[in-house]
Amino acid sequence: MGPTPQTLPGIIRHWSTTRGAQRFCTFLRRGTAETITFADLAARSRGYARALRSRGVRPGETVIVILPHSPHLFYAFCGALAAGAVASFMAFPSPKQDRARYVADHAKLFARIRPRAVVTDDASAAALREALDALGIAIVLADEALLHADADEAGAIEPDEAAIAVLQHSSGTTGLKKGVMLTHRAIFTHARALNAALGITERDCIASWLPLYHDMGFVACFLGSLINGTHLVALDPFEWVARPALLFDAIEAHAATLCWLPNFAFSHLARTVPAQRRWNLRSVRAFINCSEPCKPATFARFAERFVDSGVTPEQLTVSYAMAENVFGVTQTPLGAPARVLRVDGEAFLAGRIIACGDGEDARALLSCGLPLPGVEIAIRAPDGLPAATGMVGEIHLRSPFLFSGYDKLPERTAAVLRDGWYASGDLGFIDDGELFVTGRVDDMIVVNGRNYYAHEIEELVNELPGVVPGRAVAFATENATADATGVTVALEIAPDADERALVRLVKERVFDSLTLALGSVHIVPRGALFKTTSGKIDRERNQRAYAPTPAAIPVEESV
Repeated sequence: MGPTPQTLPGIIRHWSTTRGAQRFCTFLRRGTAETITFADLAARSRGYARALRSRGVRPGETVIVILPHSPHLFYAFCGALAAGAVASFMAFPSPKQDRARYVADHAKLFARIRPRAVVTDDASAAALREALDALGIAIVLADEALLHADADEAGAIEPDEAAIAVLQHSSGTTGLKKGVMLTHRAIFTHARALNAALGITERDCIASWLPLYHDMGFVACFLGSLINGTHLVALDPFEWVARPALLFDAIEAHAATLCWLPNFAFSHLARTVPAQRRWNLRSVRAFINCSEPCKPATFARFAERFVDSGVTPEQLTVSYAMAENVFGVTQTPLGAPARVLRVDGEAFLAGRIIACGDGEDARALLSCGLPLPGVEIAIRAPDGLPAATGMVGEIHLRSPFLFSGYDKLPERTAAVLRDGWYASGDLGFIDDGELFVTGRVDDMIVVNGRNYYAHEIEELVNELPGVVPGRAVAFATENATADATGVTVALEIAPDADERALVRLVKERVFDSLTLALGSVHIVPRGALFKTTSGKIDRERNQRAYAPTPAAIPVEESV
């Protein structure tokens, strides 16, 4: 037997030949489970490859997949790869999302990306057809008939390892989504590094509700299972939000060993799962907190709530990741609780890191761990020089699997990728070799010489009764009269909550915790705040909407 292929189409054919009957995925939806073997994946993908070629898709052209939770997500994506195309997932419209806004945003994206084809369903095709037809983009409808097409491997393309394999579209918190170009070589090199950090083997099983258009669900779960030949248990993201206990049901039923979650998901599970429910979660080697600022208090609540289900602090790990590095940058070591560093709060507001005890002003920061094999990290000051020891700075990194640039955005690429180093836009520091991430450059608001992070303000507000969970945003506002920067919070209010009392409570909470006097608090209608397709608050868009001429009900109340 020859070496394992190092391209995505190659690895699909490899597993279908050597482990055809082995489970690739247990696909869960609406109370049913469908088993997809590696042979199924290869055969059904060929049907899509033939359909795409018949619509004129040529090697190197881009194919976008926009589908609801269905095995067709896998088949269409892998079919695009088999046709030699550059494949990319994009978000399926959420039931809560304004359809007109979704169509307008994606029409702009398609005009820039110019994909050759879009694979989607009937409803989305109807909504997007005008924009796609105007650009000459072919539409391929997901259809069961495609899965049974008599398609062989005669037309299969074996790309070069250095060729662009996929576009990962970032969450788009600032402007239109950026297509991160990743080669086959980068994806496979990253997989080896992540495997080394987490000790991943073919015996592992990944349980995930994460959407495939987000790098956690796409790379860590889907591509990781595809490359390593591991078993993936896939849940519907919308079903999970409504019934979060489904994740634990899946972990217990399939003895899952790895589970990636954003920080909010740990809180969502601890807050919403019925108190009397218990599971056996001892099979999990690591619950991996990733994608958002990770909080020690979140881990503490999760471990306390699910201790009777076998959860221990040693299972709770942290990763720092980004699409531009394929996925993983750092990972806390397995088998030990993630390190918590307590720092002086006043110094932290000035961008300095001074370790301290458990005093009243102490800030608890959660380590993001050590760099993955091959990854180098540098902390730099605003002038681009190395930040002084003990100072927060911008995180720069380089690795053998760094992205090739942003698709059709050369100026944006040149602005962040220089001499092999990527300027992440994230802020942090290194202590004893471990990376601590404090926020983003564009997330930091400087008021009277003190540094405040918007996500910290939002976290304080979201914990208050009367605020719709996850529906608060903080951003800078300029006071022209005083020639000073202030902070505004916009939030969605829960039914029956008192507006004036809530505004006073928000201002008191932020001032008591951060010694920050908010300039104003705006109550906005339910569902009015903008979020990205990955569920993050879209701070820039909300600032544009609510700061200059707030489309909101302002309620001013002094503390």
